[in-house]
Amino acid sequence: MELWQDHYSTLQVHPDAEIEVIQSAYRRLCKKYHPDVNPSPQAPERIKAINLAYETLSDAPSRRAFHGEWMRRLGRRPAGHVQNAGAHTEVRERVVYVNREPAVKQPPKDEGTPEASAVIKNYFNNISERDFRSAFGLISDIDKQRFSYGSYVEWQESVAAIYRIGTFKAELFKRHDDLRIDPERRYRAEEFKVSVAEKDMRTGKLSEYSFTKFAVCENGVWHVYLGYRDLTPLLVQFKTMASTKEEAVLLTQWEQYREHHELRLGLPNRKAFETYVSREAYRYRRYDRPFSVAVFYISLPDRISDEGHRDHIIKYVGYIIKKNIREIDHAAWLGDDRYGLLMAETDKRTALQAARRILRTVRHDVAACFDFEMDMRIGVTPYNGASTDELIASCMRTVDASGAAAVKKAQ
Repeated sequence: MELWQDHYSTLQVHPDAEIEVIQSAYRRLCKKYHPDVNPSPQAPERIKAINLAYETLSDAPSRRAFHGEWMRRLGRRPAGHVQNAGAHTEVRERVVYVNREPAVKQPPKDEGTPEASAVIKNYFNNISERDFRSAFGLISDIDKQRFSYGSYVEWQESVAAIYRIGTFKAELFKRHDDLRIDPERRYRAEEFKVSVAEKDMRTGKLSEYSFTKFAVCENGVWHVYLGYRDLTPLLVQFKTMASTKEEAVLLTQWEQYREHHELRLGLPNRKAFETYVSREAYRYRRYDRPFSVAVFYISLPDRISDEGHRDHIIKYVGYIIKKNIREIDHAAWLGDDRYGLLMAETDKRTALQAARRILRTVRHDVAACFDFEMDMRIGVTPYNGASTDELIASCMRTVDASGAAAVKKAQ
């Protein structure tokens, strides 16, 4: 049986996609399905198909040949001549679009409170124009209590030396009537999705990405909430990037960061988690310090099908877990709806108590922020000399057992 692969479908690109789009899609899929980061048994075959698709579509002659075959298989004939009984008849494709149903009038899009939307847009306008004094005046009092004007300007100038904002767009993502930002107060807030196109001043390359930013209402006035507790790591990062003398160091650090993080989520990945376990295992063997590994399994409702929305929730849950662990503990995204948590100097009983506390906090905060109950289970295993894969597998057996018990109890 002939096996034929639709390379456009494999790379998830349009048949008319430019080479830059194909390259971007290839890099994104490699990060997701490479066997080094994806434990799925199907990952090796998937990455082979991805590599074959990229090799074909990135080479102009190969792509032309494939495109012709693709059109033939889908029954799409280009303009041409059909010879019939000695006569030549020109046959052209004709596509007719018929609007069978009357257009449904869409409700007006919620653009957010005008003042909140305006403060977000003014902030990024000031950043793009390098008016950092005005930008600092728009951030929240909470941020101003955490870092000074001088450190803020120094940070923004180090960023501007590398990246220059070209265009941006802000759209309302979610309203929050009772958002807890600090332990003592709750705020009315609006969360905006900000899409930015920027230029790398070192390479001249243009790139686009999206993130979310909060506008909070303080004493009746809207401000931008940045949420950084300390700007020092950001200053070090961007000053290093701006230094051409340390370009090699920068590239090494960036590659290490990419290797150990899920970039679309901003969370450490499975490889980072293996590193955490390896370091703690060394302390266990040398100093006899116990530690435990926990796995949190989450199940989002089927109605949340948008990939961007799911990623936002996954990132938010990771943020809650990280906020509720000690500095000596480590959390990571393991993929397949699982988070890993390494709890240093804990036995199973202590680790289970801490994991249950985190689980309750996650459920409460997700229900308050996204208005749905999250199905979330945990498994905890103390370190006994096993490998990281064995520890995770042991935790997952506990998770599966608890899920089966819950189903049986419900029945």
